[in-house]
Amino acid sequence: MPGRVNPPGDRPASTTGSRRPGSSADGKSGLCVEPAGLSASPPGLLDMVASYLFPRRCLFCREVLPTSNRYPLCPACLQYYKPGGRICPWCEGFFRERASCSCPVEEMPLRGLFVIALYDSRWRRLIHDLKYRNRRAVIAPLAAWLAGEITAHAYCAPDLIVPVPLHPARERERGYNQAALLARHTARFLKTPARNLLIKDKQTRSQTSISRRERQENVRGAFRCLPGDYAGMTILLVDDVYSTGSTMKEAASVLCSTGAVVYGAAVAYNPYTRVLQGTGFYGGLDKW
Repeated sequence: MPGRVNPPGDRPASTTGSRRPGSSADGKSGLCVEPAGLSASPPGLLDMVASYLFPRRCLFCREVLPTSNRYPLCPACLQYYKPGGRICPWCEGFFRERASCSCPVEEMPLRGLFVIALYDSRWRRLIHDLKYRNRRAVIAPLAAWLAGEITAHAYCAPDLIVPVPLHPARERERGYNQAALLARHTARFLKTPARNLLIKDKQTRSQTSISRRERQENVRGAFRCLPGDYAGMTILLVDDVYSTGSTMKEAASVLCSTGAVVYGAAVAYNPYTRVLQGTGFYGGLDKW
């Protein structure tokens, strides 16, 4: 069963402003540490009126959710939910808790990845509607879910949250960048600053229709970072879906070159075929 999703407003104000950029709450620069505990607060009158006028709906089937339901999925859809967790972006090992692989992630631009779900037909339809059918209403519940899981599993305590950018022409065509919206709302729930730190100068081909190797070449040199002192900062890089990781790794390498420590987060993980065929990839899902 997925971990507890914490509703917006549960986490106390961040202490990021009281320490130097890039240092964690335990004083160790760039390390991900367990955030402060969460405390529930009773809903106010405005919250109750809003819930009555605009009831929460299941992300997949859009059925009205019970007011006590902590997940943005109805009981019928929840039974098909495959929870995510931590993924090593290098060996592509999949872990619900601490990664147990021996990859030297401290030497790599992207230190880790966290997702809330494994990609399937339901997530494909939801993400497609978000990106191409202007279904932006799902952003807030997705961000609240992602922020709650990141906190519940003590994934990281970032100093700054940064979205993976779109090329300006693509963003004008679509009208918005779904990763930027997701990053902004996730930052609000985590009480952490968000900034569009990366610029995509290179107009690349769609990653969905090309091979793994072509994806790496397609995004090479596509991003640049705005000027600033980011040395020692822990940055959470956010996107909607993580597949081969070519885009997020390239973006992370640009941020890493400024001296930042970069972790990734996405809504869903769409594994490469050979990863799916790996022994034990789904092992233990029934116990989570």
